[in-house]
Amino acid sequence: MRLPKAASAFRDSLLQWATENVREYPWREQERSRYEVFVAEFFLTQTPADNVADVYPEFVDRYPSLEAIEEADEEDLVSVIDPLGFQRMRARALKSIARSVDDLPDTTGQLRELERVGPYVANATLCFADRSKLPILDRNVERVYSRVFGDRFPDSRSDREDFCTEMLPEDPADVRRYNLGLLDFGAIVCTKESPRFDDCFASEYCVYATSG
Repeated sequence: MRLPKAASAFRDSLLQWATENVREYPWREQERSRYEVFVAEFFLTQTPADNVADVYPEFVDRYPSLEAIEEADEEDLVSVIDPLGFQRMRARALKSIARSVDDLPDTTGQLRELERVGPYVANATLCFADRSKLPILDRNVERVYSRVFGDRFPDSRSDREDFCTEMLPEDPADVRRYNLGLLDFGAIVCTKESPRFDDCFASEYCVYATSG
């Protein structure tokens, strides 16, 4: 896939921006296990990060493994997860996952076979926990890329995944920082409402910024 001319500039600037601006959350600590990262990413689906941060420490303390989840009473799980919403669905899904595997798989395909685990959760888990060179694609990422690159950002899901893969830094050591930066740039600067143009490093070539 041929990337837009500004792709390299955006990539380099985002990596630099991420060095100073990536948010700190407990699941982003370097030593977190695949399980601990997975739990966070599972909860982050349809739930703001600050809300997850309020629940996450207690959850991983009470349930430090899939085995602990399997042995837990479902109502106790529901009670801990309750502030996040979708608590019944999430508790049942986690119980199902804990019953189906002893350890979380190390491939996206196997992770996606687990209940209610989609491509974002699978890729984010392996990228952030295992440093795998994988793209992440959610609504925030789609918003950033579609604004910056306009119609050069593809329409179809499969083409968007290819685009995101091509945008990753060549050095695997930079991929985690790039993906975290992409998420946080969308949350802090390129927000859904009232984006902060004055704080945007891409404003000179961003299609959205230069069109209006």
